[in-house]
Amino acid sequence: MDEKLRARAAKVRAVAEDSRVPDGLREAARDRLAALEERHGPLPREVPPPRQPAIGRRVLGEKAEATWDLPTGDVAALIKAEIRAARQPAPRGAAPDAVARHNPIRDAPKGTRITVHHRQFTGNCAIDVTIRGVPLDWAVDGVEEVGPGRTRRRLSEPCGALVDAVTAISDAYNWRGDNTLVHDFVDVRFYSHVNLYTACGEHLVT
Repeated sequence: MDEKLRARAAKVRAVAEDSRVPDGLREAARDRLAALEERHGPLPREVPPPRQPAIGRRVLGEKAEATWDLPTGDVAALIKAEIRAARQPAPRGAAPDAVARHNPIRDAPKGTRITVHHRQFTGNCAIDVTIRGVPLDWAVDGVEEVGPGRTRRRLSEPCGALVDAVTAISDAYNWRGDNTLVHDFVDVRFYSHVNLYTACGEHLVT
């Protein structure tokens, strides 16, 4: 078996089986592991020794340390799995307050599509989350001034909540360092972008 695949599977399994990791993240890791096994067959169970993150002056998202050793391609898969899970209807028999609780991702208009794309380039990588298909009259509730003589469409409250919820899922896996000493270097785990397009193709958020 390819050594890179072996190491990758072991890292994902370590997250899936670590009782200290939040349940949602463990579930996403189990989904990722199942996808890897469906593609490549049974994978080894050995778990590599944990590497302590060099946190220093970095600010970590709540899930960054638990996934520190995972390749960012696998992190993108975890983000995708979380968003997919958030879109599912509340299960039958769920407590009434759980059903009634607003979930911006689950409650997005019919036809909304959310995709996650991982890009690797020299020196770093990016994880792009793209929201498509939202109705214009749902997404926008007016205009706002962004500079002298410049305006832009203002996102409605539910549309802004959708963008914020998707951004929060991605940010939880990221970290950002203090780059005040090196102004031409952005110290992040990955560059993160959330884009929003209406059903008619208008680009509202970058």
